[in-house]
Amino acid sequence: MITIRNYILSAFLLVSAFGCTAFSQTENANKEAGKMFSVSEASSIGEEKREEKTRDTKTISSKERNEFVASILKTATDLEDVPYVYAGKSPKGFDCSGFVYYVFKEHNIALPASSKMYDNIGKTIALKNAQKGDIICFTGTDPNINRTGHVGIVVENKPNKPIKFIHATSGKRYSVAYSTLAKDGKGHYAKRFRSVRRVKQKK
Repeated sequence: MITIRNYILSAFLLVSAFGCTAFSQTENANKEAGKMFSVSEASSIGEEKREEKTRDTKTISSKERNEFVASILKTATDLEDVPYVYAGKSPKGFDCSGFVYYVFKEHNIALPASSKMYDNIGKTIALKNAQKGDIICFTGTDPNINRTGHVGIVVENKPNKPIKFIHATSGKRYSVAYSTLAKDGKGHYAKRFRSVRRVKQKK
């Protein structure tokens, strides 16, 4: 009985020693391969991945926005000199809202075909923060009528310079043309300015 007991005990000790050695070797191999991390290390890696993903998302969103704006401006500026036509919504002729409506429709954005509806679209942006591709809203020719009656698309907003926009004007040029809005509150369009609106592209 003693011999058998000693035999079993010896065998158990041998198996245990072998198991511990194998585990130790596996652990060392994993450490060498860089696959084992402490809880704090794993947490920081997760954070890095989340931050990296966030950065990538922001970069992609910014890139998509820039591409969207560039395409909007390309469509709009290619229509320069198209004649003004009351209620026009095609390259044969535009009125102000018909022009904006058509440009954005070409990029799968549905906007109103009536200028008075633009007070409620998109997000309101401070004039100083206006960007290319934003919609700029004015009263009609009578500034005393307190609603949007004329719209255009911002083309340029540089420091210490008037905002440049493109629109279908019924003025002297009677066509799709460029105009400017003074930031000091002076001038024809400054007196009629109402808001800047920003719409998002569809994903």
